[in-house]
Amino acid sequence: MGLPCPGLWLKRLWVLLQVAVHVAVGKVLLTLFPERVMQHILSIGQKTGMARNPHFTPDNWVPTFFSTQYFWFVLKVRWQQLEDVTERGGLAPNCPVVRLSGQRCNIWDFMQGNRPLVLNFGSCTPSFLFKFDQFKRLIEDFSSIADFLIIYIEEAHASG
Repeated sequence: MGLPCPGLWLKRLWVLLQVAVHVAVGKVLLTLFPERVMQHILSIGQKTGMARNPHFTPDNWVPTFFSTQYFWFVLKVRWQQLEDVTERGGLAPNCPVVRLSGQRCNIWDFMQGNRPLVLNFGSCTPSFLFKFDQFKRLIEDFSSIADFLIIYIEEAHASG
């Protein structure tokens, strides 16, 4: 089984090096300047909404930055992004998904005729949960003309 397109392995190698350097430098900076790095991470959390959720304190998510699990997650996402291809106004890629029942299917299986299918990708992160009520209102307002699908993605932070 070969790679889907020529040169992809070279791009993956480049991404591997980028992510490895990012995590290594982040880990060193976190060790040398913990307060400053914590401030920077918290400012990112403010911009993304992570810090606005009172039930999800920075103590829960800041330590996961630059961990081994963080490295593998970021690498996996960046490698997947190398193969993501879509055009504005075009069809979304027909990616495989798994229903809650365990049944495997593809995104296009949820399309009904010519109705638009609105995809919302997220996980149990504060920024996703913080805006969930807004998404529910969107569904209520437009369910007569469009269908909606939430696709749960792997979380970037350490679990359990």
